[in-house]
Amino acid sequence: MTNINCTKVFSFSPLTSESSFSRSSANKLLRRRLYLVEKVRDANTLALVVGTVGVEGHREAIERTRELCKNAAKKLYVLSVGKVNVAKLSNFATDIDAFILLSCPFGVMLDTSDYYRPIVSLFEAEIALNPSKEWAAAAGWTAEFGCFLSDSIGTPSGDDADMSLITGKLRSRHSGQCEQRNHQSDMMLYTAGDYFIDRSWKGLDDSCTSDQEVIKICEGRSGIASSYAYEPINK
Repeated sequence: MTNINCTKVFSFSPLTSESSFSRSSANKLLRRRLYLVEKVRDANTLALVVGTVGVEGHREAIERTRELCKNAAKKLYVLSVGKVNVAKLSNFATDIDAFILLSCPFGVMLDTSDYYRPIVSLFEAEIALNPSKEWAAAAGWTAEFGCFLSDSIGTPSGDDADMSLITGKLRSRHSGQCEQRNHQSDMMLYTAGDYFIDRSWKGLDDSCTSDQEVIKICEGRSGIASSYAYEPINK
């Protein structure tokens, strides 16, 4: 994908002295990356997954991502989960709209079909969140986040809105925590309870009163599922 003009790949085996041409799948992969860029623009909550701390400039990359999300009025969480897999990121899938993976060039994940939320590289997050950046598939793609760490970060002009290419709805750039009334910004009260209104599971219920009967701890089953200790043995 780093060289979009290369449409065919020539391979040669010195062991068998056989050669062959194969068509590059770069165009298909780049179309997928453009789709993920739109998903990041539609997202309200993002998570930066720190996949490595051994790459030069990783601290600067974290701070830059925080500034990009702040300017784009998006909530950002920074996660460090070790080696990334489906099970780990699935724990955050209900709260996170898209993941940004901070890794070396060899750690960029191109096939994320098994994950419940989109996973993008820092380059794609830069394109999605930085108003001063424009990118087309023909311009190529890079996995080196050090190439743009020193670039300027644009500022959204006013309450400009654009249309999402995925949902077809208008996408506003201003934060949802302020409401415009008579050309004045009024802060809207937001409580923690508002966050749990639409959630199917809100945690353990601690509203038990003294009038309700409390179930005491009792001994559970022992053995294996095919033959518990209290079940009769079939001879």
